[in-house]
Amino acid sequence: MSDMPDTSMPQDSMEVEVDTTPFPIIVEIARFPNEINECSGMIKTEDRIISMNDGSSHTLLQEINPTTAEIVSVIHVNDIANVDWEAIQYENGKIYIADTGNNEGDRESLNLYTIPYQTGSEFTCMDTINFIWPDQTDFTTSNFHPFDCESLLVEGNTAIFFSKNRSDLKTNVYRLDLTTENIIKGESINVGGLTTDIAKDPSGDLILLSYLTFNGSSFINKISILEKLDGAYHLKRNIAIPQTTQIEAIVHLEDHKYLLGAESETDEGGYLYSLDLSAFY
Repeated sequence: MSDMPDTSMPQDSMEVEVDTTPFPIIVEIARFPNEINECSGMIKTEDRIISMNDGSSHTLLQEINPTTAEIVSVIHVNDIANVDWEAIQYENGKIYIADTGNNEGDRESLNLYTIPYQTGSEFTCMDTINFIWPDQTDFTTSNFHPFDCESLLVEGNTAIFFSKNRSDLKTNVYRLDLTTENIIKGESINVGGLTTDIAKDPSGDLILLSYLTFNGSSFINKISILEKLDGAYHLKRNIAIPQTTQIEAIVHLEDHKYLLGAESETDEGGYLYSLDLSAFY
């Protein structure tokens, strides 16, 4: 869902070094149709780009044309609920949807859905894991807390969540065992922003999106490249993104190239961008 204005961010947390050279190559492809005004996640299957629109109670996904941003087909997902879907991933023939949106930090029940991928326009959820963050004991409504989450990565039998910390602009890493359903809190990374999505680069690095916002309308976006050392993720570098739209979705295409999805903050369609990070590799 659209975020509440963040007008009093901790100033010390914002002092994170950001690279200005080399430059990422970002090109606006097109605007989405009005039905996709809050693109919060995208996946690439064998031959399709599928987007997820935020802030909706329905259980629909949209297959899009990556060169025009037009909707190719609407996909109905059965046997599933939508409190606040925020992240989607595709791994080994399965789609994973994280119902973990928690703007005010008061949700006491979060869900991870597993959906076998089908080539048609109808999916059916096969499994639901219900959980809470293991370090959260206070569910008082608040605008500044570390328990929102819009980013998911799936590796083998592990779902990895990267939190959106409204309290300190870091991201906390949680690992959920898909077999035992046990979840543990891991490292905390000072990305200096509100984390919105993540994708894996062929190098093994993770490409994490985040932003800062002032008065709820001016967005400063950046990419954090994370590397894995001794089993934990660490900040490798921060890269500034010049676009001032609310970028909330990233999906890997090929090599070091990606698609980005941005919200429009109105009833009009959001924006689809191409991103090339080859200069950083």
